[in-house]
Amino acid sequence: MSSAMSVQTLNHHQHGAISHHHVHQIGAQTPNNARPANSIVWETLVRWLSSRDSDSDWWWKTTGKQLVTILADGGYNLNQQYEALLFHHQAVVSRLGPKPISLQPQWRSFMTDDYSPIEYSWKWGMGSDPPDVRYGIEAIGSKAGTMLDPLNQSATRDLVHQLSLSMPGLDLTWFHHFNGVLFGPGSSMASSPKLAGSSTMFLAFEMVRSQMSVKAYFIPIDTPEMSAADQILAAIKAAGDSHLDAIAKMESYLLNDAHGSTLTPFMIGIDCVNPCQSRLKIYVRSPRTSFDFVRNVMTLGGLRSGLDDVSEQFHDLWKLTLDLDPSFPSSEELPNRQHTTSGTCFYFDVAPHSSVPDVKAYIPVRHYAKSDRQVGQGLIKFLEKHGRADYAQKYMHAVESLATTDGIDASTGIQTYVSCAYQKNQVSMTSYLSPQMYHPARWSSPLHS
Repeated sequence: MSSAMSVQTLNHHQHGAISHHHVHQIGAQTPNNARPANSIVWETLVRWLSSRDSDSDWWWKTTGKQLVTILADGGYNLNQQYEALLFHHQAVVSRLGPKPISLQPQWRSFMTDDYSPIEYSWKWGMGSDPPDVRYGIEAIGSKAGTMLDPLNQSATRDLVHQLSLSMPGLDLTWFHHFNGVLFGPGSSMASSPKLAGSSTMFLAFEMVRSQMSVKAYFIPIDTPEMSAADQILAAIKAAGDSHLDAIAKMESYLLNDAHGSTLTPFMIGIDCVNPCQSRLKIYVRSPRTSFDFVRNVMTLGGLRSGLDDVSEQFHDLWKLTLDLDPSFPSSEELPNRQHTTSGTCFYFDVAPHSSVPDVKAYIPVRHYAKSDRQVGQGLIKFLEKHGRADYAQKYMHAVESLATTDGIDASTGIQTYVSCAYQKNQVSMTSYLSPQMYHPARWSSPLHS
């Protein structure tokens, strides 16, 4: 995409030329020759969108087809699919870095465990409501990992600036704050020039049906002077006082609770909106994996009360997705796994002027479940119990569409986490899906030809 032309302008011209004309033709099809919506959208866009460089074309061919499948399975209509795909084509694919040419990426993105720079997610609706689809990326610049861009931050900064020109509701006040405090002149990381080669910024695009929203994530690195956790807390306190009551309670839990003290903050997320409306999301990780531990974190050691019933729902989901025996003790740890992302992960969700954080937990299905098929079956069983299974089979189709030639029966890897939060005495859930671009089985398929 030319830097002189905004995403909105491109979307206007492309959307007008494609969706109105071709949707009219599509509507004239008879049921006997109708094709799936995602096939129609994909074929139309491939026909009319111009080829660019080989890297961008590869990412478009691969991730565009994955994204349109997930959107169609999630019940997004034709116009919504076109809008999301045009945004992806014009704003994102040229920023996913060099196309894979071997099992080893040129930039190791921590977005996923196999270093793919993109991850999809499917937020389950309540009752019969459809899901919301979003995806996270690490933008990868041409100088990533070199002296000119050692922490691969230029592409993300360029992208958010470009988006700010075409998305009126996008507010970069907090993006600039956290970018400056964590990585700018005078920061702990700026004083440690030898740091290089590690992901420090992600973006996420949430495609709620009426509009798209942008989120940003910052991952500082431990320095000799200051831990990443301390850098995060210092940056929050420098952002203003609208979140400090809840942050103080979170800090107290991390410092003084026997369970909370095993948690280490490693990332902070923001909504790219006016700071008075943005949440702060502080991500933490622990090696502990018992459900008793998870339950304690979800209540901040008992600070959040009245959650016994929904906690039991969560416990049921925990056992179903991890394929644990119903009698598996809640005090027992899961089998030990040696990996940077093993253990449990949570985030503390702090809304403006809130007194206590909400908490979201991530069920680590990639590390501890038996297979992607088993995870999906356990998830569907839970959804059926609670009258929320309308999109369950479509979800499994989306999972299967991301599978390598190994399929989904032999191992895990596509479904990385199932996140859970408590919402009006129900479990709010999101499934996270990795395309596994660097999976060995990809290299025996036509994908990389």
